[in-house]
Amino acid sequence: MLEDARAASKGQRSTSVSPGFLVPCVWLHSTHANRSLPHVGVSILADSPPVREYFSTNASEATTKFGAACTAAKVPVESILHPLTAPDGSPLVVSIARLGALDASRRLLVLSAVHGVEGFAGAGVQTGLADQTRALLPPDTSIILVHLLNPWGVAWNRREDHENVDVFRNLLYHDHPSTPDPLFDEIDAALDLPHWTDPARNDDTRQALAARYGVDRLIAAVRRGQHHKPRGLSYHGQGRCWSTKVLHDVVDRYLAGARRVAVIDTHTGFGPHGHGLVMSYDPPGSVQHQRVSRWMRGDLYTPGSDADIPAHPRTPYGFIENRIPGAEVTATILEYGTEPPEITRDLFPANAHYHLYGNPRSPEGLEVGVRYRRFLYPETDPWKAAVWTRGLEVVTIVLRGMSDW
Repeated sequence: MLEDARAASKGQRSTSVSPGFLVPCVWLHSTHANRSLPHVGVSILADSPPVREYFSTNASEATTKFGAACTAAKVPVESILHPLTAPDGSPLVVSIARLGALDASRRLLVLSAVHGVEGFAGAGVQTGLADQTRALLPPDTSIILVHLLNPWGVAWNRREDHENVDVFRNLLYHDHPSTPDPLFDEIDAALDLPHWTDPARNDDTRQALAARYGVDRLIAAVRRGQHHKPRGLSYHGQGRCWSTKVLHDVVDRYLAGARRVAVIDTHTGFGPHGHGLVMSYDPPGSVQHQRVSRWMRGDLYTPGSDADIPAHPRTPYGFIENRIPGAEVTATILEYGTEPPEITRDLFPANAHYHLYGNPRSPEGLEVGVRYRRFLYPETDPWKAAVWTRGLEVVTIVLRGMSDW
């Protein structure tokens, strides 16, 4: 079934390139966390396909495979068409499927591609969950899969959406705009994204900022984000972006009547290679944070201890309680590690330059896009196996915890 879906896809795997022409950027990423993770036993159906068949090489293939897995499981799929298309002209789709009863009081919402191209990992996990659904569900529980929430970012090798909006931050700040770090404009001027590839550019200003403030301070200023530079890094948008509107609509329709809602939002790019860190953005000491910590037996990463993963004043998924009266919500982030940051520090501004000021389909733009994607989606069989194993493990843990909630 999934083999047929792979054959049906028209996309091609990206080839590797040399990184030689890029201008180095010395302060956009800090060192990754290094944590050992306990594991619990999970059951795999005997007739499951090879794990690599859950994962895809492009957005169209991911949509096809997910749909095929749901069809085989007799699970209906709702498709929401994005207004734009993939580079090859194929449609971009958000797919939604419900595993389990419509009126279940406990519902687990699993998201992929909030950060665009990071979504290949979560999409693979979701396809596996659809394939394994009959082995997973406890009584009075359903799983809602929102597959490729930002499909444009998946197809175009960007974490952001088609308007350069960071969807994760838009979920947080669309109705309560954040205040940018006082250093952001100074950093933005030093980066000079419009002229990022100009061989005559002077990097002395950036070097001076790094020497004056330190790398972590500069990373934190960029990662805090902003609303006033639509063509800058870490843009939060103005009002609800397209993907936020879609998710709000999905929540209204698929979570209505739920009493207990858990969220697993999948991401990549932080942590040891192939490991899945579970995070909570609820305040330490809160009921929600304590609940996730109990489920994970204390193995919980709290944002704010590393500049790459800044703390926020609230969880991005607190809005669910406002939209679903009477529901209690406990949200987690499942973040998969990829590659060491020292080989990728130039990629984020370089990729932004080609999409915002250059041509992402030029030879140079394509080269940057391939490297950017490889950082966020290594696409090796061992990494995919680790992603699926940890994803199934965390879903199993959360479902078990929900049974006692």
